[in-house]
Amino acid sequence: MPPGLRALRRQIARRSGDMGCSLSPDDIIITSGALEAVQLALRATVQPGQVLAVESPTYYGVLECANSLGLEVVEIPTHPQGGMDLDELGRTIRRRKVRACFVMTNGHNPLGYVLSDAYKKALVDLTAKHGVPLIDDDIHGDLTFGEGRPTTTKTFDRSGLVILCSSFSKLLSPGYRVGWIAAGRFAAKIERLKMLASVAVASLPQMVIAEFLESGGYDRHVRQLRSNLANQVDQVRQGVARYFPAGTRVSRPAGGYMLWVELPKRTDAIQLHHAALSRRISVLPGPMCTTTRRYQNFMRLSCGHVWTEAHERALIALGRLCERTR
Repeated sequence: MPPGLRALRRQIARRSGDMGCSLSPDDIIITSGALEAVQLALRATVQPGQVLAVESPTYYGVLECANSLGLEVVEIPTHPQGGMDLDELGRTIRRRKVRACFVMTNGHNPLGYVLSDAYKKALVDLTAKHGVPLIDDDIHGDLTFGEGRPTTTKTFDRSGLVILCSSFSKLLSPGYRVGWIAAGRFAAKIERLKMLASVAVASLPQMVIAEFLESGGYDRHVRQLRSNLANQVDQVRQGVARYFPAGTRVSRPAGGYMLWVELPKRTDAIQLHHAALSRRISVLPGPMCTTTRRYQNFMRLSCGHVWTEAHERALIALGRLCERTR
């Protein structure tokens, strides 16, 4: 039954100090991955027809969730390293009656930034001032490349309006489908919604992850994974620089395993996506990260695989396809 296995919730709470906040096991609800956590947070805070503010570009999964729930999405201009424009967010909240705001402040998907503590505090203060719930998807928080684990927006939450979502799926195994949510003042509502949606997460993977956390194996695994991903991201960046057309620009992630690539202006990312698929190469076209007609010449590359000669050949082929789809 929700809220999930107490042994796992206790281990998550124990680690919350590394995130700069203090959670108890009773603050945490276990979910079927982070996407269910985000969906539950949206259902608890925004009604059909109401407005959700998001970064632009943003994770396509939250756009799909919002669409399925009948929400109106408003995109806030977002700097590739500095995050969402808070002045514009404030104006939008006042003008459009925003009911919730969705962000990824650590290891953003697709931009890869990790925002500063000062920014996170300013964001929390702004949304709290207007009584707007802030949904922070921290799925890549443990995969940042700097020293130590970064804080979350929950660190600066004084009103219970920050809803923190995360998952073990991207760090351990996608098949586990074990995520969690620290829902603040919305905890009771989200626990009920979880019960109605899928009752509970399977017990066995929760037990496995709880034991892995308690044994210290998780920390050793994550330290190695961070190092590996940083190297893989760097290798793919270098490959893009070598093999893609002149004028291509690429992000410098501070965490995660995504690269956001801006291609020359006349490149059609949708055509590129289909042409690449025909050669068994998968990329995410930029238009999937927006509800508007932006990012027509952008794409997201995943660096989650160990670099091999096959990956280099794929990047060479992708660079040639970029030339043909202009």
